[in-house]
Amino acid sequence: MKEFSVLLGENLDQYTALAKFLEQAFEWTIMDYTFYPYYWADRDEWQTMYLSESTDPLFRSFLQAGMARVVVTVNPGFEDAVQFFMATGKVWNGGEVPVIGDPMYMSIVDEMRQPMGLKQGKAWITTLPTSLNILQKDGAGLETLTALPFSEEDPKEFEVPADVVTESDFAFSSAQLNSGDDKFIDHIELNGGFLQLTNDDNPKEVIAQLPLAELKKALQ
Repeated sequence: MKEFSVLLGENLDQYTALAKFLEQAFEWTIMDYTFYPYYWADRDEWQTMYLSESTDPLFRSFLQAGMARVVVTVNPGFEDAVQFFMATGKVWNGGEVPVIGDPMYMSIVDEMRQPMGLKQGKAWITTLPTSLNILQKDGAGLETLTALPFSEEDPKEFEVPADVVTESDFAFSSAQLNSGDDKFIDHIELNGGFLQLTNDDNPKEVIAQLPLAELKKALQ
């Protein structure tokens, strides 16, 4: 890279015009693709592709693919230019690269702006997995039949209005940790270098305790 240099000339102008056209003429952000197995590639590459590994399953599928089918839509306004390009291999309807003020000129601001799609039909509720789980019923001192978050949207705007949660129904319960022998834990406290589990009895009883030094050592 120490001797890297950019050669200014006609070839660079043609390359940059083609790159700009391909970037702006197609909606790459909503591209769809399908990977085909390794045996669609050259036979000499089969073993290398088949043994390719990656912790990312999507990237592994890419490495092992012998071919891919790609569907990419044309950016509105570039239909004629793309048809001309597909027929002739030339960009920009055969003319010069658009400049500021031309109808087909797209500024970087317009290119980065996310297009707003038109709403089609009513929305569906989709449930996604999460690692934020309450493992046991009443184990956190809360009772609920629905999950967060809840929505303030009109249920009539959804295909199945009954699936829309419009308010939280969390309720506090009297759940407590039981250490056996009917000894319930009401508080977790720091006292005299110990992490203590205590109850609400009078006088307060220490159910269990752990030296902070041992806890710190375990965390390290």
